[in-house]
Amino acid sequence: MADDDDTQEQAFKDLLEELESKRWTPLMDSSDIQNANDLISEAAQSQERAMKTASTLFKVPKYLKARQHKVQYIKAKVDFYTSRYNGITTSDIRNLIPKFIPSDDKVYLQRTRFIEGRASAHAKHSLAWLYRAVKNITKTIDACMDSCGWETKKFFGELTDEQRIAVLGAVFDQYPLWLVTQFRDREAVSVDFKQIWSPVDSIDRVALRSYYRLMFVGMADATYQFHFLGALGGNTEELKKAWREFPTCAAVEALELGGPESLPLA
Repeated sequence: MADDDDTQEQAFKDLLEELESKRWTPLMDSSDIQNANDLISEAAQSQERAMKTASTLFKVPKYLKARQHKVQYIKAKVDFYTSRYNGITTSDIRNLIPKFIPSDDKVYLQRTRFIEGRASAHAKHSLAWLYRAVKNITKTIDACMDSCGWETKKFFGELTDEQRIAVLGAVFDQYPLWLVTQFRDREAVSVDFKQIWSPVDSIDRVALRSYYRLMFVGMADATYQFHFLGALGGNTEELKKAWREFPTCAAVEALELGGPESLPLA
């Protein structure tokens, strides 16, 4: 039994080495890697100490306030809210729609449906992407470990919780900017994730990098447990709930992030 444990531990170490060296990229082919390197080059062009944030979007000049309820204006705001909070609340919606529009007004109700629909579509996209990503990670790692001579079937499924978390973190660390732009593809039209991964380090950038790493690892693990281990009672609503509640977990709270207006504006 001890020999089996030693073998599994050595196989895990070898796996991490392959991932950290980027010899194995479970989520990426050669064209993806090229795209990832292009994103890194674009991000490197930004040498500004401070990010250009969405604060200007949330502080509208007086002469534009009457237009705040227009769809093109609200779209971007929804993207920033969901990128920061993975969802949107009733009070958030009230903040997005100008106060001069009563909550029982037809325009208010129309905008509410639009906001809720856009936020829901963002969540659906990210959770579907996570499912495909986790499926690819498990299949690729199992195949690679087998091809390397480790006589083990379903290697990923035999990892401990701590090892699984470490593997998911190593996958994220390979090309984090590329991964986030895939993971949050719909919001990336408004949120400039490249600014977060600028070579210029700052407190807010480091905190946001940690936030999206925590989110990918935590939600990928939850997705694996739900879809492949049958956790959460097989109830998709529980997975959606985990998605909505993730931004309020203790690890995220400790980062002391700003609100949606603190994210970088595309």
